Amino acid sequence: MLKYLYVKNYVLIDELKIEFGDGLNIITGETGAGKTILVDALGAVLGETLSRDAIRGGAAKAIFEAQFELPKTQAVKNVLLQNDIDDYDTQLIVRRELNESGRSRAFVNDSPVSMAVLGEIGDLLVDLHGQHEHQLLLKSSRHIDYLDAFIGHGDLLQRIRSAFKALREYQKELASLKERQEQSNQARDLLMYQRNEINAIDPRPGEDEALSQEELILRNAELLFEKSNALYEHLYNRDGAVAEILRTAEKQLDDLNRIDASFTSLRSECENARIIVEDIANALQKYAGDVTFDADRLENIRQRLALLNGLKKKYGGSLDAVLAHRENVESELTLLENLEEAIENLLVRIEEKRRELAELAIKASVNRESGAEKLSQLVTQELAKLGMPKAEFQVMQQSRAAENETYVTINGQKLWVGPKGVDSIEFVIRANPGESFKPLANVASGGEISRIMLALKTLLAESDQVPVLIFDEIDAGISGRISQAVGLSLRKLAKSHQIICVTHLPQIASMANHHFLVEKNVEGEHTKTAIKCLQEEERREQVARLFGGETVTQSHLDSAKDLIREAEMLSKEL
Repeated sequence: MLKYLYVKNYVLIDELKIEFGDGLNIITGETGAGKTILVDALGAVLGETLSRDAIRGGAAKAIFEAQFELPKTQAVKNVLLQNDIDDYDTQLIVRRELNESGRSRAFVNDSPVSMAVLGEIGDLLVDLHGQHEHQLLLKSSRHIDYLDAFIGHGDLLQRIRSAFKALREYQKELASLKERQEQSNQARDLLMYQRNEINAIDPRPGEDEALSQEELILRNAELLFEKSNALYEHLYNRDGAVAEILRTAEKQLDDLNRIDASFTSLRSECENARIIVEDIANALQKYAGDVTFDADRLENIRQRLALLNGLKKKYGGSLDAVLAHRENVESELTLLENLEEAIENLLVRIEEKRRELAELAIKASVNRESGAEKLSQLVTQELAKLGMPKAEFQVMQQSRAAENETYVTINGQKLWVGPKGVDSIEFVIRANPGESFKPLANVASGGEISRIMLALKTLLAESDQVPVLIFDEIDAGISGRISQAVGLSLRKLAKSHQIICVTHLPQIASMANHHFLVEKNVEGEHTKTAIKCLQEEERREQVARLFGGETVTQSHLDSAKDLIREAEMLSKEL
């Protein structure tokens, strides 16, 4: 419910705060006092368009703030989560500011939001029926939702949504496969060329590194022989070689060791050094003996490396990338070879899903047909109670031929299908016999629109999740007994919703759970709009004023007292 509305520097409003209660909140006041301004201020909080001319003269900006107590539904909380807005548990604070340049800012729970998000939240919290329409029921796209809520076949609708989602996913997959199929000839030729090119060379993991090392050795064979043989000679195979010097050193260390045993370890280390030198010399001799220069092998390696480097430049820069590309090519070719079969299998699944969706859509259509007839009768009856005895309400149901691949076949005809089935629903009305039925949005009278909305809301009260309903001009063109019926309908609806209603009629005002009076005061050269919640005596006087205008007699006061008492008695019977 709406806990309070705070407005500052808006048109005739200097600054005011209204704390609303649950049930039926009635707003009255003289014509021009600013009642509609309050409704517009509520619309501003909900994201309605604002003009900078609406800022009170001399002020830098207008401010609008409202606090809501969130309903049990998770819809609002889901919007908060999706837009990374802080969740204040059961409370929601909406704030909007309009500056002199005409730019506005909006905040929800102190988080900045776009006008689109503000409007989305507003649609979930408040349904405003008045001169500046913020009315979900006037959006024909929403009519099917209200009819479905009236019928109550939610499980069937969920199955339709699931089947439709599956169908769309299949269709997206099919479109992707067909696109690939159209490109497959060119793609297949290119992929086969790449596969054949790589397979003709047939690279092996690490082959380029091994060949590069072998090429380096062959290219330097003469140098390797000369260096290794010279080192062998120096270490072992010439007069004064290192090994010979070490053997001489061993003999001398033997002589010293016979005199002093401390040379034992040195003699052992010298022997180890000689053995190591001889091992190195033997290895060098063998290496030098094995060195060969094979010009043909060197040329073959260089040619092979050139082929491998050519592949690396074309397919990723490394031999591993080349091999990975070959695997991808093989996979793509396999997919292309199986593409036709995949498309055929997918077409079978699409047709199966279409048949399933068609069966579900037919069930929903049958439900809607009977539900539409019943709702049409009940709304027409309700409108008669609300002062529109000649009005006839009708729920129009139709389907249309498919214009694309999103269709189901029913009775041999391809029909458009959506996540709610094949039906398009629109509420239409004619005010008098002989007139043509018109969409609700084309009904001229604001009072008629409000009463139609009231009739619908009364019938849909149990299913409607929007917690706050605002009615402006609901009493246009009615009086007496009919106005009392409108008041009773509002009071009944207020058992499940918070109602805020602007009225000029005492019969409706007498039904209030909370009564507010809007007044326009002149202070110096400034005119200000103020509002206050009336206590019992003030309320009786205001209802009396609705009877008698400026002059309130005792008779008017007595009539007001009787009317309020009667309203309480009738309300208890609801």
